[in-house]
Amino acid sequence: MATTDIQIQILQTGTITVRPSLYTQPHTRSPLLRLLHILTDRQWRSPSLPVYTFLITHPTEGRILFDTGMSPSCNGPGYFAWWFPAIKFMSRLSITPDQSIGTQLLERGIGPGDLTAVVLSHLHHDHSGGLSDVAGAPVLMSKEHWEAFQSPTAATLSGAAPNHWPRDFAPDFLQATGGPVGPFEKSYPVTADGRVVAVETPGHMRGHVSLVVFGDEATTYFLTGDATYDLESLDAEGTDGANDDPVGAVETVRKIKQLARERPLVVLPSHDLGSRQRLEEKIAYKPSNTGF
Repeated sequence: MATTDIQIQILQTGTITVRPSLYTQPHTRSPLLRLLHILTDRQWRSPSLPVYTFLITHPTEGRILFDTGMSPSCNGPGYFAWWFPAIKFMSRLSITPDQSIGTQLLERGIGPGDLTAVVLSHLHHDHSGGLSDVAGAPVLMSKEHWEAFQSPTAATLSGAAPNHWPRDFAPDFLQATGGPVGPFEKSYPVTADGRVVAVETPGHMRGHVSLVVFGDEATTYFLTGDATYDLESLDAEGTDGANDDPVGAVETVRKIKQLARERPLVVLPSHDLGSRQRLEEKIAYKPSNTGF
């Protein structure tokens, strides 16, 4: 008998080590002070963070990839624009060729033509670095995010590597044709049956989205992207150090917490070492009342 459940697999594309000030800063700190803290930070946060992508297998609508991770070329000369060395100052990247999303998909017998869709939370290099590996598959993101990143200069300054996107890259836009999901006022269906939808989670970046997957047995999965880095930050309503809108980021994490109060919610951040165990054991996040 064919399964009716949706399957989710985590595919890790390397690790990233960041400055503590890049990982988190108070949301009340001014943008200028946040930037100064990052530029003067000489420490490295331990442990290194995983860079996860998520392969979702729908029983009738095929395979959906959420984010494409880092590229094995990211440490090579010319990968990042020479005139913007900030990424190399703020982070250390580690990935081997066998960890590329393309290699991992091929190991599973999956090519770009086998993907129903690739959904991008945002275009930072550690989430879009594998775009060339899935060239030909439909790529979905929010229109608002593409408008902020379609200029190569703006994209580079925001942490992307647009010179390594596929030639003539032009994503499709998510459409807000779905109803609310808890405190999220609207949703963007990815599958026709509405079991995989995107929701707006701004703050880290303009137009950032997360993915909600409605599984069987009353379990819902929330693939955060970079809306939060880990459950500790989520619970404390903490924000990352270099986000686009700290106040908006706090509003986003509060919505995630509210959704977790309304239903069993397995929260899976893209850089959280605990995401694998929570996925395998279907461990629902239980928010505390802590926060700012």
